[in-house]
Amino acid sequence: MASTMRYWKSGAEPLMRTLLLLTAMLPGLLWAEPIVIQQVETRQQDNRYLLDATIHFEFNKTVLEALEHGVPLTIELQLQVARIGAWFWEPDVVSLQRYRVLRFHALTQLYEIQDLEHNHSQSFATRDIAIAALGEIHSLPVADRRQLAAGVRYEIKIRASLDIESLPLTLRPLAYLTPDWNLSSRWRRYPL
Repeated sequence: MASTMRYWKSGAEPLMRTLLLLTAMLPGLLWAEPIVIQQVETRQQDNRYLLDATIHFEFNKTVLEALEHGVPLTIELQLQVARIGAWFWEPDVVSLQRYRVLRFHALTQLYEIQDLEHNHSQSFATRDIAIAALGEIHSLPVADRRQLAAGVRYEIKIRASLDIESLPLTLRPLAYLTPDWNLSSRWRRYPL
């Protein structure tokens, strides 16, 4: 009995720690996030806070096939500005949604990204370049300096997701029931 306990303490303990660590990491290794907010920077310019962000999209085969067959993909960017340490019942100082649409035009063989707020669009020759450009956010106004109290620290929360409600009506029921269409990043927090 004593020799078994000695073996357990000396030999099996590192093995058990390794197995526990791998078990904890396994979901992250097997389930890569389809949308990842990689970088966010904010800056103050002319009494406004502007946001620059880089978002990585890893669309699956189902979504890419739909895009190639003319289904536009609408990305919703959600932004919230709140006081650091705010209670959950405190309202956000700023809450915004911004939408960008990626679509493929079969006739011209071009991919288009349209910013729905500014009604501005850009065309791209390849899908990969268009998807990379979809994730580049530059100088997005998030708050006016007058909205923020002096001496209070704030944070910005940001999330990106595929807007299922913007899909064609006939595709929506399938999109709600199939995990291939449930694409979203985690909420990320950054100081403002």
